Amino acid sequence: MNLARTNLGAEVLSATDDFFAEKENLLNPAAPQFIEGKFTDRGKWMDGWESRRRREPGHDSCIVRICRGEIHGIDIDTAHFTGNYPEQAMVEACDSDSAPDESTVWTEILSRSELRGNSNNLFKVDCKDNFNYLRLNIYPDGGVARLRVYGKVHKDWRNVANGDDLDLAAMENGGVAISCSDMHFGNMWNILAPGRAVNMGDGWETARRRGEGHDWVIVQLGKPGKIAQIEVDTEHFKGNYPASCKIKATFAPGASSEMLSAAEYPWQPLLENSLLSADKKHIFQNLNTQPDLISHVKLEIYPDGGVARFRVRGAPANYEPTVLQPLPLNRTNFKPYGDVIEIEGHKSRLINFGHADRYENLAELDLTDGGTPALSIFRARPVLLPFSIKRMERHPRSSQAFIPKGTGRFLILVAQASETLDPSKLKLFVSNGKQGVNYKRGIWHHFLMALDEEQDFIVIDRNNPDDNTKETELQIPYPIINQFD
Repeated sequence: MNLARTNLGAEVLSATDDFFAEKENLLNPAAPQFIEGKFTDRGKWMDGWESRRRREPGHDSCIVRICRGEIHGIDIDTAHFTGNYPEQAMVEACDSDSAPDESTVWTEILSRSELRGNSNNLFKVDCKDNFNYLRLNIYPDGGVARLRVYGKVHKDWRNVANGDDLDLAAMENGGVAISCSDMHFGNMWNILAPGRAVNMGDGWETARRRGEGHDWVIVQLGKPGKIAQIEVDTEHFKGNYPASCKIKATFAPGASSEMLSAAEYPWQPLLENSLLSADKKHIFQNLNTQPDLISHVKLEIYPDGGVARFRVRGAPANYEPTVLQPLPLNRTNFKPYGDVIEIEGHKSRLINFGHADRYENLAELDLTDGGTPALSIFRARPVLLPFSIKRMERHPRSSQAFIPKGTGRFLILVAQASETLDPSKLKLFVSNGKQGVNYKRGIWHHFLMALDEEQDFIVIDRNNPDDNTKETELQIPYPIINQFD
């Protein structure tokens, strides 16, 4: 998002010179204009910041306050400046609680770079620090129409009291519109902007649908939280507002926009289909309670149309979930929990007159405590990552073996045998697709988690499973299995 938006507090503080065109124009949210034949008493009227021609050494600069955040890119737009644009530019930044002065230490985030006239000069910034002031240096002089500073808002959540009610989707709180079906007439970012919309162009509006389907936008909250109220504002949209909307939610910190946009992603309903009206602020409070903690919301509009603002009010969580990263499965690291079933590294003996190799005793099966052995096939459908761990189980009266019939990878989540599960002791492993596992009696484990594809598993355990299965529910915040290579 643009951290140099005036409605987020951005302001041009000073410039070495703005003789021909005022420095404040740099942050104008509207597209630059050119009006043929329009002049002022100082020369041609230009929609941007333009300094006079230098007749001595040096260069011009201006200082801009931006919304504090991590900067990913900069656009130095020279629209309509053709014979009077700067040849080069350099950008410095600092993070300060007060306006910069002569003692300020600046960090160069864009080295001196060539500019093109009448163009969007886009530059990538590779820096993970947070900044709230920029100094745009132009060489030696000239005009820049607009300055856009793209990045991610930094919200200091340490100053937010536990239980405070906030708009967790708001730009100023770090909310991000990460994906949408269409934004032909209005950008999806607009719905998270501060204040009421100025006009229809200040909202999100899709093209008219001529077939089946509906439009949608996905918003990543600035911080996961418990949601109490949703606001869908159709202000200014009178003949083009959506007929109805649905809102869905998920708890998936770190999920990519591609994953969340997939048709098969398992969103949970937060608000069932609800009618909308023209030019009206709609408040919804009768929300579903699941999931308990929400990191992303999906606004679905039927069938199309425009929304001015979208607010997601609730209490930010004062904790972060544990993110589990898998270890490659091998016999050494899995030994405390059971056996790795594989032929790699095992000796075999020839049988059947040399037509077969027999790999023996690959697992210690323990199935004799008052039951009979059972041979089954489980068909596991793949889980989507990130995945929340909400439930674990154990079998105190037998071992349990899983042998994949295919070659797809799968995840193994375990903890040592005990009466109560300690979530901090969870260990995650990933099979290479050729390995199976055999859990020791009483080991806590998760249900089958195939990764790549639907897969069948041969399962060897004890019959009469009902009297041999103990389950436990984990408490919020649920541990998360995140995406990994």
